[in-house]
Amino acid sequence: MKKLILAILILTAAVSCGRVVPVNRVIAHRGFWQTEGSAQNTLASLRLAVENGFYGSECDVQLTADSCFIVFHDTNIHGVDVEDMTFEQVLADTTLANGERISTVDEFFSTFAGLDGGTKLIIELKQQPSEDMMSLSIARTAEAVRKYGLEKRVELISFSYRACKELAAAFPDVPVLFLDRAHNVPFSQMKADGIDGFSYKYNCVLENLALIDEAHKAGLIAEVWAPDDPQEVLTMVEAGLDFVITNRPDVMAAVLEVIR
Repeated sequence: MKKLILAILILTAAVSCGRVVPVNRVIAHRGFWQTEGSAQNTLASLRLAVENGFYGSECDVQLTADSCFIVFHDTNIHGVDVEDMTFEQVLADTTLANGERISTVDEFFSTFAGLDGGTKLIIELKQQPSEDMMSLSIARTAEAVRKYGLEKRVELISFSYRACKELAAAFPDVPVLFLDRAHNVPFSQMKADGIDGFSYKYNCVLENLALIDEAHKAGLIAEVWAPDDPQEVLTMVEAGLDFVITNRPDVMAAVLEVIR
């Protein structure tokens, strides 16, 4: 709480200096789960993110051994890789913190389709262990987006550059961002491949704020993931950051509202 109050005071001072910030740039990492009755990548976290009006609610999608497409972050459960487990095995070995069962992509996307509000569903395609499984993941994602008519309500991100390229080609009007922990792909290459921007581990950008301006000059979106310190986010926002994926969307939204 003290850190939040301090950040708000700093941000209030920033307003007096005439700095301008876009309205809402906060994405709830795996939904809004740091609140009672919620948990990561659950229907509850999705609904709460939408109810709170965050720009986006991020989720992770991946395949099981029996090709069930699920919403789940971890790729390993009790020492066994998810791609080597059937959906029934995953359910038997995993208890979500709020008591929900793991959702299939169909269950998750259909729930989102029925929710009102402007919140975007930010879909992360997890890396798969083989090219065939990655192909299936890309195809199943595209199929689900079209099935529920979500083309105008989603954004797509992945650590798989191949997935980003193919999804950008399949959905030219849907924002597609490349996930990475460092700046490894030239912005000119991203632009040429139809990718709309980057989503980097926050410390990579915090240590090199010039990346934000370079991305903008290339016509790309600048996004970071997993910062939870309001003052670090402020530093990147002042440098022109477009979006932040955070575990504390409530805190970040409150801070950024002050300088709106």
